Amino acid sequence: MVNSQLGTEEKILEAAKKVFHRKGYEGARMQEIADEAGINKALLHYYFRSKEKLFEAVFEDALSGIMRLVSTIFFSDKPLKDKIQSFLCSYLNIITENSYIPWFIINGIYERPEQIKAIFDKQDINPLQLMKLLKSQVRKEYGVDINPFQIWLNVLSLSVFPVIAKPLVREIFRLSEETYNQLMEERKELVPELIINALKAYEKGEN
Repeated sequence: MVNSQLGTEEKILEAAKKVFHRKGYEGARMQEIADEAGINKALLHYYFRSKEKLFEAVFEDALSGIMRLVSTIFFSDKPLKDKIQSFLCSYLNIITENSYIPWFIINGIYERPEQIKAIFDKQDINPLQLMKLLKSQVRKEYGVDINPFQIWLNVLSLSVFPVIAKPLVREIFRLSEETYNQLMEERKELVPELIINALKAYEKGEN
């Protein structure tokens, strides 16, 4: 059960995270979330009119955490490789604890992109400023000019896609949960190396 020290809304959100993590969006039931929070279903509906509204609130809370990490990590003074590795480790850890996030991302990208943008706006993160910083850091560390959007797209695709595609990958290659998780752990080291080595190769090509 959820900690009794929390307020009612916080209890509901914590309970919903646990239920969505266990059952996914489709399998979760409002009654189960109410039971997990230690409240009645009527009170749950008073705070959140529908499962969709509750799911959106839970997702926003989780994605906000990822956005704060992006800001903290990429606006720090760390070398680029360390930034990418820190982001990847944190992202995979968050996804592991909040398995409902990929489901929302898949649906939100096409159906509710404005909601994801609204979360960016709430966090006061300026994506263009981030790109400017990334471009400057690549020039300083590797001596090359490259479109920073290409680097960021590589970071996102190499980290986000394997998580979203987890069911498909496991089914096609007959991977156990343990084997898949081991692959994700390996990516924490592998992906930063791939991106940095690509930048080094680009640097040599320029010269």
